[in-house]
Amino acid sequence: MRLRAPLVRATAGLAVARLVSGALLVVATIVVARAADASTLGVFGLALTAGVYASVVADCGISQYLLPALGRRPRAEWPELWADVVRFELRTALPFAVAYAFAVGILMPDGQRLALLAAAPWWLLIRFNGAARSVFTVAERVAHEAIACIVEAAVALVAVTVAVLLTDSPALATLALSVGAAGGLMLRVHGLRRLGIAGGRAVRGARDLAHAALPFAGFTILTTLYLRIDVVLLSLLASQRALGLYQPPVRFATALIILPDALASILLGRAARSPEGRDVKRRQEQLLAVGVPIGLALVALCAVAGKPVLGALYGPEFREAWLALTLLAATVPVALVAAVNGNALTARGRQRDRVICLAAASVVAVAAGVPAIALWGFNGAAAVSLLNELVLAAGYALALGRRSLLLPRLRTA
Repeated sequence: MRLRAPLVRATAGLAVARLVSGALLVVATIVVARAADASTLGVFGLALTAGVYASVVADCGISQYLLPALGRRPRAEWPELWADVVRFELRTALPFAVAYAFAVGILMPDGQRLALLAAAPWWLLIRFNGAARSVFTVAERVAHEAIACIVEAAVALVAVTVAVLLTDSPALATLALSVGAAGGLMLRVHGLRRLGIAGGRAVRGARDLAHAALPFAGFTILTTLYLRIDVVLLSLLASQRALGLYQPPVRFATALIILPDALASILLGRAARSPEGRDVKRRQEQLLAVGVPIGLALVALCAVAGKPVLGALYGPEFREAWLALTLLAATVPVALVAAVNGNALTARGRQRDRVICLAAASVVAVAAGVPAIALWGFNGAAAVSLLNELVLAAGYALALGRRSLLLPRLRTA
Protein backbone atom coordinates (compact mmCIF):
# COMPACT_ATOMS: atom_id res chain seq x y z
CA MET A 1 0.00 0.00 0.00
CA ARG A 2 1.37 3.39 -0.97
CA LEU A 3 0.08 6.50 0.75
CA ARG A 4 0.81 10.01 -0.37
CA ALA A 5 3.62 11.31 1.84
CA PRO A 6 2.17 14.75 2.72
CA LEU A 7 -1.10 13.15 3.81
CA VAL A 8 0.71 10.59 5.96
CA ARG A 9 2.97 13.19 7.55
CA ALA A 10 0.14 15.61 8.25
CA THR A 11 -2.19 12.97 9.66
CA ALA A 12 0.50 11.25 11.71
CA GLY A 13 1.96 14.50 13.03
CA LEU A 14 -1.35 15.91 14.19
CA ALA A 15 -2.56 12.59 15.56
CA VAL A 16 0.63 11.93 17.54
CA ALA A 17 0.67 15.42 19.00
CA ARG A 18 -2.93 15.26 20.10
CA LEU A 19 -2.51 11.72 21.41
CA VAL A 20 0.35 12.98 23.58
CA SER A 21 -1.87 15.86 24.67
CA GLY A 22 -4.68 13.48 25.54
CA ALA A 23 -2.28 11.21 27.42
CA LEU A 24 -1.05 14.15 29.50
CA LEU A 25 -4.65 15.00 30.39
CA VAL A 26 -5.12 11.38 31.47
CA VAL A 27 -2.08 11.81 33.71
CA ALA A 28 -3.69 14.95 35.15
CA THR A 29 -6.76 12.92 36.16
CA ILE A 30 -4.47 10.34 37.77
CA VAL A 31 -2.82 13.11 39.78
CA VAL A 32 -6.20 14.42 40.94
CA ALA A 33 -7.43 10.92 41.86
CA ARG A 34 -4.28 10.07 43.80
CA ALA A 35 -4.14 13.42 45.60
CA ALA A 36 -7.85 13.53 46.45
CA ASP A 37 -10.59 10.93 45.88
CA ALA A 38 -13.12 9.70 43.33
CA SER A 39 -15.67 12.38 44.22
CA THR A 40 -13.15 15.19 43.63
CA LEU A 41 -12.16 13.61 40.33
CA GLY A 42 -15.85 13.44 39.40
CA VAL A 43 -16.32 17.20 39.93
CA PHE A 44 -13.10 17.92 38.03
CA GLY A 45 -14.27 15.76 35.13
CA LEU A 46 -17.69 17.42 35.13
CA ALA A 47 -16.00 20.83 34.97
CA LEU A 48 -13.98 19.65 31.97
CA THR A 49 -17.14 18.51 30.21
CA ALA A 50 -18.98 21.75 31.02
CA GLY A 51 -16.04 23.75 29.71
CA VAL A 52 -15.98 21.80 26.46
CA TYR A 53 -19.73 22.29 26.03
CA ALA A 54 -19.43 26.02 26.66
CA SER A 55 -16.51 26.36 24.27
CA VAL A 56 -18.32 24.53 21.48
CA VAL A 57 -21.49 26.59 21.88
CA ALA A 58 -19.52 29.86 22.02
CA ASP A 59 -17.44 28.86 19.00
CA CYS A 60 -20.68 28.81 16.95
CA GLY A 61 -19.21 26.35 14.47
CA ILE A 62 -16.43 28.74 13.38
CA SER A 63 -13.57 26.25 13.81
CA GLN A 64 -15.32 23.57 11.79
CA TYR A 65 -16.46 26.11 9.18
CA LEU A 66 -12.85 27.16 8.64
CA LEU A 67 -11.79 23.70 7.42
CA PRO A 68 -13.75 23.67 4.14
CA ALA A 69 -13.80 27.50 3.86
CA LEU A 70 -10.01 27.74 3.85
CA GLY A 71 -9.74 24.69 1.58
CA ARG A 72 -11.86 26.42 -1.07
CA ARG A 73 -10.22 29.87 -0.87
CA PRO A 74 -6.94 31.03 -2.40
CA ARG A 75 -4.16 31.46 0.16
CA ALA A 76 -4.11 35.23 -0.37
CA GLU A 77 -7.59 35.52 1.20
CA TRP A 78 -6.75 33.58 4.37
CA PRO A 79 -5.54 36.59 6.44
CA GLU A 80 -8.84 38.34 5.76
CA LEU A 81 -10.87 35.33 6.90
CA TRP A 82 -8.72 34.87 10.01
CA ALA A 83 -9.21 38.55 10.91
CA ASP A 84 -12.97 37.98 10.69
CA VAL A 85 -12.62 35.07 13.10
CA VAL A 86 -10.51 37.01 15.59
CA ARG A 87 -13.01 39.85 15.65
CA PHE A 88 -15.85 37.41 16.22
CA GLU A 89 -14.05 35.67 19.08
CA LEU A 90 -13.18 38.93 20.83
CA ARG A 91 -16.60 40.54 20.50
CA THR A 92 -18.49 37.50 21.74
CA ALA A 93 -16.19 36.49 24.61
CA LEU A 94 -17.73 38.68 27.32
CA PRO A 95 -21.41 38.02 26.50
CA PHE A 96 -20.84 34.26 26.43
CA ALA A 97 -18.83 34.37 29.67
CA VAL A 98 -21.61 36.27 31.46
CA ALA A 99 -24.26 33.86 30.18
CA TYR A 100 -22.17 30.88 31.29
CA ALA A 101 -21.62 32.26 34.78
CA PHE A 102 -25.32 33.03 35.13
CA ALA A 103 -26.32 29.50 34.04
CA VAL A 104 -23.82 27.85 36.38
CA GLY A 105 -24.90 30.03 39.28
CA ILE A 106 -28.54 29.06 38.83
CA LEU A 107 -28.33 25.40 37.78
CA MET A 108 -25.40 23.88 39.65
CA PRO A 109 -25.30 22.85 43.34
CA ASP A 110 -22.81 24.40 45.76
CA GLY A 111 -20.39 21.47 45.63
CA GLN A 112 -19.92 21.82 41.87
CA ARG A 113 -20.57 25.50 41.17
CA LEU A 114 -17.10 26.88 41.96
CA ALA A 115 -15.29 24.28 39.86
CA LEU A 116 -17.50 24.95 36.86
CA LEU A 117 -17.01 28.71 37.19
CA ALA A 118 -13.24 28.09 37.29
CA ALA A 119 -13.52 26.45 33.85
CA ALA A 120 -14.56 29.76 32.22
CA PRO A 121 -11.05 31.15 31.47
CA TRP A 122 -10.03 27.77 30.05
CA TRP A 123 -12.88 27.41 27.57
CA LEU A 124 -12.61 31.03 26.47
CA LEU A 125 -8.97 30.41 25.55
CA ILE A 126 -9.54 27.09 23.80
CA ARG A 127 -12.03 28.78 21.46
CA PHE A 128 -9.11 30.67 19.92
CA ASN A 129 -6.88 27.58 19.99
CA GLY A 130 -9.47 25.52 18.13
CA ALA A 131 -9.85 28.11 15.39
CA ALA A 132 -6.07 28.43 14.97
CA ARG A 133 -5.77 24.62 14.77
CA SER A 134 -8.06 24.64 11.74
CA VAL A 135 -5.74 27.05 9.92
CA PHE A 136 -2.66 24.90 10.54
CA THR A 137 -4.60 21.79 9.53
CA VAL A 138 -5.74 23.06 6.14
CA ALA A 139 -2.31 24.59 5.47
CA GLU A 140 -0.84 21.12 6.19
CA ARG A 141 1.69 22.77 8.49
CA VAL A 142 1.05 20.70 11.55
CA ALA A 143 4.51 20.90 13.12
CA HIS A 144 3.80 24.16 14.91
CA GLU A 145 0.33 23.00 15.93
CA ALA A 146 1.83 19.76 17.24
CA ILE A 147 4.35 21.64 19.39
CA ALA A 148 1.66 24.00 20.69
CA CYS A 149 -0.65 21.09 21.48
CA ILE A 150 1.97 19.21 23.48
CA VAL A 151 3.27 22.29 25.29
CA GLU A 152 -0.27 23.31 26.19
CA ALA A 153 -0.98 19.91 27.74
CA ALA A 154 2.39 19.70 29.51
CA VAL A 155 2.05 23.14 31.09
CA ALA A 156 -1.52 22.33 32.15
CA LEU A 157 -0.35 19.08 33.77
CA VAL A 158 2.31 20.90 35.78
CA ALA A 159 -0.19 23.55 36.85
CA VAL A 160 -2.79 20.95 37.87
CA THR A 161 -0.17 19.02 39.84
CA VAL A 162 0.85 22.14 41.75
CA ALA A 163 -2.81 22.97 42.38
CA VAL A 164 -3.71 19.59 43.87
CA LEU A 165 -0.57 19.61 46.01
CA LEU A 166 -1.71 22.91 47.52
CA THR A 167 -5.33 21.92 48.05
CA ASP A 168 -7.79 19.16 47.18
CA SER A 169 -10.23 21.69 45.70
CA PRO A 170 -11.33 20.69 42.17
CA ALA A 171 -11.89 24.40 41.41
CA LEU A 172 -8.19 25.25 41.65
CA ALA A 173 -7.25 22.21 39.55
CA THR A 174 -9.76 23.30 36.91
CA LEU A 175 -8.47 26.87 36.93
CA ALA A 176 -4.95 25.55 36.36
CA LEU A 177 -6.00 24.29 32.91
CA SER A 178 -6.20 27.88 31.67
CA VAL A 179 -2.45 28.28 32.25
CA GLY A 180 -1.74 25.61 29.65
CA ALA A 181 -4.32 27.02 27.24
CA ALA A 182 -2.70 30.46 27.45
CA GLY A 183 0.71 28.98 26.64
CA GLY A 184 -0.71 27.10 23.68
CA LEU A 185 -2.40 30.23 22.36
CA MET A 186 0.85 32.22 22.43
CA LEU A 187 2.63 29.56 20.41
CA ARG A 188 -0.20 29.35 17.88
CA VAL A 189 -0.27 33.11 17.37
CA HIS A 190 3.47 32.98 16.69
CA GLY A 191 2.90 30.21 14.16
CA LEU A 192 0.15 32.14 12.40
CA ARG A 193 2.46 35.11 12.03
CA ARG A 194 5.13 32.92 10.47
CA LEU A 195 2.54 31.62 8.00
CA GLY A 196 1.60 35.18 7.10
CA ILE A 197 -1.99 34.64 8.24
CA ALA A 198 -2.08 37.12 11.13
CA GLY A 199 -2.38 40.83 10.51
CA GLY A 200 -5.23 40.77 8.00
CA ARG A 201 -8.15 43.18 7.97
CA ALA A 202 -11.62 42.02 8.95
CA VAL A 203 -14.30 42.60 6.33
CA ARG A 204 -17.31 40.81 7.81
CA GLY A 205 -19.17 41.50 11.01
CA ALA A 206 -19.50 38.94 13.76
CA ARG A 207 -23.15 38.33 12.90
CA ASP A 208 -22.39 37.65 9.22
CA LEU A 209 -19.65 35.19 10.09
CA ALA A 210 -21.87 33.41 12.59
CA HIS A 211 -24.60 33.13 9.95
CA ALA A 212 -22.16 31.58 7.46
CA ALA A 213 -21.03 29.07 10.09
CA LEU A 214 -24.54 28.27 11.31
CA PRO A 215 -24.79 24.77 9.75
CA PHE A 216 -21.43 23.92 11.31
CA ALA A 217 -22.61 25.25 14.69
CA GLY A 218 -25.41 22.71 14.68
CA PHE A 219 -22.93 20.01 13.71
CA THR A 220 -20.34 20.79 16.40
CA ILE A 221 -22.90 21.32 19.17
CA LEU A 222 -24.71 18.09 18.38
CA THR A 223 -21.40 16.23 18.08
CA THR A 224 -20.36 17.34 21.55
CA LEU A 225 -23.84 16.71 22.94
CA TYR A 226 -24.03 13.08 21.86
CA LEU A 227 -20.34 12.45 22.55
CA ARG A 228 -20.27 13.47 26.21
CA ILE A 229 -23.91 13.58 27.24
CA ASP A 230 -23.09 10.43 29.23
CA VAL A 231 -21.09 12.50 31.74
CA VAL A 232 -23.89 15.03 32.15
CA LEU A 233 -26.57 12.36 32.59
CA LEU A 234 -24.40 10.46 35.04
CA SER A 235 -23.87 13.62 37.10
CA LEU A 236 -27.65 14.04 37.30
CA LEU A 237 -28.62 10.41 37.91
CA ALA A 238 -25.76 8.94 39.94
CA SER A 239 -23.47 9.83 42.82
CA GLN A 240 -20.32 11.94 42.59
CA ARG A 241 -18.33 8.80 43.36
CA ALA A 242 -19.82 6.98 40.35
CA LEU A 243 -19.07 10.05 38.23
CA GLY A 244 -15.49 9.95 39.49
CA LEU A 245 -15.07 6.23 38.77
CA TYR A 246 -16.27 6.88 35.23
CA GLN A 247 -13.67 9.58 34.56
CA PRO A 248 -10.68 7.29 33.78
CA PRO A 249 -12.56 5.44 30.99
CA VAL A 250 -13.81 8.77 29.65
CA ARG A 251 -10.35 10.33 29.63
CA PHE A 252 -8.75 7.28 28.00
CA ALA A 253 -11.49 7.21 25.36
CA THR A 254 -11.15 10.95 24.76
CA ALA A 255 -7.42 10.51 24.20
CA LEU A 256 -8.02 7.63 21.79
CA ILE A 257 -10.78 9.42 19.87
CA ILE A 258 -8.23 12.09 18.95
CA LEU A 259 -6.99 9.88 16.11
CA PRO A 260 -10.33 9.85 14.22
CA ASP A 261 -10.73 13.56 14.93
CA ALA A 262 -7.26 14.42 13.63
CA LEU A 263 -7.73 12.23 10.57
CA ALA A 264 -11.09 13.83 9.81
CA SER A 265 -9.66 17.34 10.15
CA ILE A 266 -6.80 16.63 7.76
CA LEU A 267 -8.96 14.90 5.17
CA LEU A 268 -11.79 17.44 5.18
CA GLY A 269 -9.63 20.14 3.66
CA ARG A 270 -8.57 17.78 0.87
CA ALA A 271 -12.06 16.41 0.29
CA ALA A 272 -13.48 19.93 0.04
CA ARG A 273 -11.20 20.59 -2.95
CA SER A 274 -12.26 17.39 -4.74
CA PRO A 275 -15.36 15.85 -3.15
CA GLU A 276 -15.82 13.32 -5.96
CA GLY A 277 -12.14 12.57 -6.48
CA ARG A 278 -11.41 8.85 -6.76
CA ASP A 279 -7.88 9.28 -5.48
CA VAL A 280 -9.05 11.05 -2.30
CA LYS A 281 -11.61 8.30 -1.68
CA ARG A 282 -9.01 5.59 -2.18
CA ARG A 283 -6.61 7.22 0.28
CA GLN A 284 -9.32 7.49 2.90
CA GLU A 285 -10.30 3.85 2.48
CA GLN A 286 -6.67 2.80 2.80
CA LEU A 287 -6.29 4.75 6.02
CA LEU A 288 -9.47 3.16 7.37
CA ALA A 289 -8.02 -0.24 6.53
CA VAL A 290 -5.11 0.55 8.84
CA GLY A 291 -6.96 2.46 11.56
CA VAL A 292 -9.93 0.17 12.18
CA PRO A 293 -7.87 -2.98 12.98
CA ILE A 294 -5.68 -0.93 15.33
CA GLY A 295 -8.82 0.30 17.08
CA LEU A 296 -10.13 -3.25 17.46
CA ALA A 297 -6.79 -4.34 18.92
CA LEU A 298 -7.09 -1.57 21.52
CA VAL A 299 -10.54 -2.87 22.48
CA ALA A 300 -9.10 -6.34 23.07
CA LEU A 301 -6.26 -4.86 25.11
CA CYS A 302 -8.68 -2.94 27.33
CA ALA A 303 -10.79 -6.06 27.88
CA VAL A 304 -7.76 -8.07 28.98
CA ALA A 305 -5.68 -5.51 30.87
CA GLY A 306 -8.17 -2.78 31.76
CA LYS A 307 -8.88 -3.88 35.34
CA PRO A 308 -5.29 -4.17 36.58
CA VAL A 309 -4.18 -1.04 34.73
CA LEU A 310 -6.95 1.10 36.21
CA GLY A 311 -6.20 -0.24 39.67
CA ALA A 312 -2.47 0.42 39.35
CA LEU A 313 -2.87 3.94 37.96
CA TYR A 314 -5.86 5.35 39.83
CA GLY A 315 -6.32 3.11 42.86
CA PRO A 316 -8.07 -0.17 43.75
CA GLU A 317 -11.62 1.24 43.68
CA PHE A 318 -11.25 2.20 40.02
CA ARG A 319 -10.79 -1.43 38.95
CA GLU A 320 -14.56 -1.83 38.69
CA ALA A 321 -14.63 0.61 35.75
CA TRP A 322 -12.86 -1.83 33.38
CA LEU A 323 -16.03 -2.77 31.49
CA ALA A 324 -16.85 0.90 30.88
CA LEU A 325 -13.28 1.37 29.61
CA THR A 326 -13.67 -1.52 27.16
CA LEU A 327 -17.01 -0.25 25.87
CA LEU A 328 -15.70 3.27 25.37
CA ALA A 329 -12.60 1.94 23.61
CA ALA A 330 -14.94 0.19 21.16
CA THR A 331 -16.28 3.59 20.09
CA VAL A 332 -12.90 4.49 18.54
CA PRO A 333 -12.93 2.29 15.38
CA VAL A 334 -16.63 3.07 14.84
CA ALA A 335 -15.92 6.79 15.23
CA LEU A 336 -13.15 6.54 12.65
CA VAL A 337 -15.53 5.16 10.05
CA ALA A 338 -18.21 7.69 10.99
CA ALA A 339 -15.78 10.63 10.80
CA VAL A 340 -14.60 10.04 7.24
CA ASN A 341 -18.13 9.38 5.98
CA GLY A 342 -19.39 12.49 7.76
CA ASN A 343 -16.63 14.40 5.97
CA ALA A 344 -17.92 13.03 2.68
CA LEU A 345 -21.28 14.64 3.35
CA THR A 346 -19.71 17.97 4.34
CA ALA A 347 -17.41 18.04 1.30
CA ARG A 348 -20.43 17.52 -0.95
CA GLY A 349 -22.25 20.48 0.58
CA ARG A 350 -24.63 18.20 2.52
CA GLN A 351 -23.92 19.55 5.97
CA ARG A 352 -27.63 19.63 6.75
CA ASP A 353 -27.84 15.86 6.22
CA ARG A 354 -24.90 15.42 8.55
CA VAL A 355 -26.61 17.51 11.22
CA ILE A 356 -29.77 15.40 10.87
CA CYS A 357 -27.74 12.24 11.50
CA LEU A 358 -26.14 13.84 14.54
CA ALA A 359 -29.54 14.90 15.83
CA ALA A 360 -30.73 11.31 15.60
CA ALA A 361 -27.67 10.13 17.54
CA SER A 362 -28.29 12.82 20.17
CA VAL A 363 -31.88 11.68 20.62
CA VAL A 364 -30.68 8.11 21.09
CA ALA A 365 -28.05 9.35 23.57
CA VAL A 366 -30.68 10.85 25.85
CA ALA A 367 -33.53 8.38 25.26
CA ALA A 368 -31.34 5.33 25.86
CA GLY A 369 -28.95 6.99 28.31
CA VAL A 370 -31.46 7.75 31.06
CA PRO A 371 -32.76 4.17 31.55
CA ALA A 372 -29.33 2.63 30.93
CA ILE A 373 -27.68 4.76 33.63
CA ALA A 374 -30.58 4.16 36.01
CA LEU A 375 -30.16 0.38 35.58
CA TRP A 376 -26.40 -0.09 35.15
CA GLY A 377 -24.74 3.15 36.27
CA PHE A 378 -21.56 4.16 34.48
CA ASN A 379 -21.44 0.86 32.55
CA GLY A 380 -24.82 1.79 31.07
CA ALA A 381 -23.45 5.22 30.15
CA ALA A 382 -20.53 3.62 28.33
CA ALA A 383 -22.78 1.16 26.48
CA VAL A 384 -24.98 3.99 25.23
CA SER A 385 -21.89 5.88 24.03
CA LEU A 386 -21.05 2.91 21.82
CA LEU A 387 -24.65 2.72 20.64
CA ASN A 388 -24.53 6.41 19.71
CA GLU A 389 -21.51 5.89 17.46
CA LEU A 390 -23.14 2.93 15.74
CA VAL A 391 -26.31 4.95 15.10
CA LEU A 392 -24.26 7.83 13.68
CA ALA A 393 -22.20 5.59 11.39
CA ALA A 394 -25.38 3.91 10.14
CA GLY A 395 -27.02 7.29 9.51
CA TYR A 396 -24.08 8.50 7.44
CA ALA A 397 -24.10 5.25 5.47
CA LEU A 398 -27.78 5.65 4.61
CA ALA A 399 -27.30 9.31 3.66
CA LEU A 400 -24.35 8.62 1.36
CA GLY A 401 -25.62 5.47 -0.30
CA ARG A 402 -23.61 2.45 -1.36
CA ARG A 403 -21.71 4.20 -4.15
CA SER A 404 -20.20 6.95 -1.99
CA LEU A 405 -19.84 5.02 1.28
CA LEU A 406 -16.28 4.81 2.59
CA LEU A 407 -15.21 1.50 4.15
CA PRO A 408 -11.82 -0.03 5.03
CA ARG A 409 -10.21 -1.20 1.78
CA LEU A 410 -6.60 -1.82 0.83
CA ARG A 411 -7.17 -1.48 -2.90
CA THR A 412 -4.50 0.34 -4.87
CA ALA A 413 -6.54 1.25 -7.97
